[in-house]
Amino acid sequence: MKLKVCLIAFIILGLSYSLFLIFIKDNPRTISQKEAEEIVANFYGGKVVKAKLEQESGNYQLMFENEKGVYKVSVDSETKKISNIRLVEQKEDLVTLEEAKKNIEKQLGTQVNQIKEVKKEGQPFVEATVEKDNKHYRIEYDLKEKTIVSNTEVMSNGSKPLNISEQKAKDIALQQIHGKITDLSIVNNQNGKHYKVTVDDYSEGAYVYVQAHTGKVSSISWYTEQPDDADDNSMDEADDDDESND
Repeated sequence: MKLKVCLIAFIILGLSYSLFLIFIKDNPRTISQKEAEEIVANFYGGKVVKAKLEQESGNYQLMFENEKGVYKVSVDSETKKISNIRLVEQKEDLVTLEEAKKNIEKQLGTQVNQIKEVKKEGQPFVEATVEKDNKHYRIEYDLKEKTIVSNTEVMSNGSKPLNISEQKAKDIALQQIHGKITDLSIVNNQNGKHYKVTVDDYSEGAYVYVQAHTGKVSSISWYTEQPDDADDNSMDEADDDDESND
């Protein structure tokens, strides 16, 4: 009797296990959307930007983006198999900012002082500044074509707008010499623009040269009876004094 009961129990357990296996086979576990996204991200790199489950096929349709472009791909929700990958948008093969810097330096034979990435009409460019032969240049570099498209000399210091006013230049001159200001003009030398302030003090006077950008006194040229004669050499003196001060 006990043997019969054990036999029946064994048969029931066997049938139950068989039914369980059949159920598992007919109803396999489906992965979640998050799991599908992780499968794609781990395999291709980048990030998933869109995902949805198609009820009819049971596949996840995903769109992901990596350094090469934007792609669409299918992932089987049961087998986790990836299929039907296709390119949606290919990214342009652009050089990096560091690569652009090296290319500019190689082409021009000088070092880049400043560099930044900009957009011109939606296209990626690099703007850089370089110094060569004591001149400054603004460079435009096409990141797509990998070449310099513009090389423009930056205006010299003598062409820059003035930073101090005429009144300020007069005040600076009077701090150097006591007297009456009789004239003021703007002159240029190799060190840039200067205010030439004429200060008279009875029997003598002086030309005070004030740097228009910094307010620094570059030179003082004295005269007595013939100011025009002193004026002829004053610019050269200002140049020499400026070089010694610098």
